[in-house]
Amino acid sequence: MLILAPTYSSEYRAAAKSAFETALSKVPAYNTWRRYDLGPSADIFERFEAMPVLTKADLREHQFAGFVPEGRDLASALASGEVKLVKTSGSTSDAVTNVWYQKWWDASEASSWKLHVATASAGLGAHREAILSSPRCVGFASDDGYLSMQQRTLEHYLFLTEKDDPVEWSEAFCDRMIDELGRFEPVVLEANPSFLSVLCRNAIKYDRRVYQPAAVTLTYENPSLIHLRHIHRVFQCPAISSYGSTESGYVFMQCEAGRLHQNVEHCHVDFQPLAPRHGGPEIGRILVSTFHNPWRALIRFDMGDLVKLATVPCPCGRHEGLTLDAIEGRIANATISSAGKLITQNEVDSAIAQVEGIEQYELLQSDEATVSVSYVSDTRGPTALEPELCASLRRCYGASVKITPHQIQALSPVLGVKYRLASADFKIDIDDFLAGNA
Repeated sequence: MLILAPTYSSEYRAAAKSAFETALSKVPAYNTWRRYDLGPSADIFERFEAMPVLTKADLREHQFAGFVPEGRDLASALASGEVKLVKTSGSTSDAVTNVWYQKWWDASEASSWKLHVATASAGLGAHREAILSSPRCVGFASDDGYLSMQQRTLEHYLFLTEKDDPVEWSEAFCDRMIDELGRFEPVVLEANPSFLSVLCRNAIKYDRRVYQPAAVTLTYENPSLIHLRHIHRVFQCPAISSYGSTESGYVFMQCEAGRLHQNVEHCHVDFQPLAPRHGGPEIGRILVSTFHNPWRALIRFDMGDLVKLATVPCPCGRHEGLTLDAIEGRIANATISSAGKLITQNEVDSAIAQVEGIEQYELLQSDEATVSVSYVSDTRGPTALEPELCASLRRCYGASVKITPHQIQALSPVLGVKYRLASADFKIDIDDFLAGNA
């Protein structure tokens, strides 16, 4: 199958070249990378591809100062408040400390808004924005009591929850969040899709009317089809998937046609396809290089995710940079079929979403022949639901795989941060599945 070839402007090429050459010439962490450079006469994208992969382990080894270009006084910038140090949640691996430059982050976010007609036309900037995510990621956490709306408001942001486990969200607590949305009247609701799914399930169950912002942006984790089913029942405005990370900024944004487009103003993306038997050349991992951040230079940073490239032009008309059909999910959430094929989180999600009545789930693979699934269903019991669930999953994993379902009352996010939809109890090295290696 043919892959849709991206186009790049001369301005993009210049930004890519500047980011690449600044990193290799001025950033201490890349001192040992210079021997891989093909040289200034080579095509800039070929120069990128010749470089190693930058991992979170590398970020920890070199520490945050190792990615600051020479000549910049980090101590003074920290003292003045121009930058600060921010630690990631470490949901995929150990936490990383980053130099946070708010102006760059804001510019990256603003350029991503251009990629969907709803956000491009909403006049976003200092707009009112409500945020629904784990307060351990963003906002204000409270383990003891509840915080007032004023205590959870910062500038033009309202953080809807101080409780990091939706299992604790009572009907009254969900009503409080719904009421505050109406009082705050945000232009945008930014939400972790699994957290928003819980709120939407409550609104559906108790027939609550919910304020409609101009757009809902889904971030922090890849949305499940089940999450989207709940969200679309409650919100008539566009629900837009926004993809990035603390380290990389905003990398892809979903357009009005449903595809995801590269934020070409702020990053370069290298794509490494999987071998054909594992979903290549359409499916592969991405490596992100950042533009225009004077305090942190990242080259070919492994985002830890698999994506699926588009194969035909997007109806929205946007064509510069990579266009994706889907984010396939984190590499850490991949599993293996009985035949040894890599199974992405999206494949698992598509199989489970076909089973009517499942509201939440978590799949764990202990070995290639054994899978267990914990699930929540408000409408169907095990006798009716589980044969369908097992049959659907066997189409992914193979007829010989033992699948054990468990109906439970509720699921909590891992460490109060993010939900885990699928994972293997054994190590999967994605390099073993890339084209040319498998």
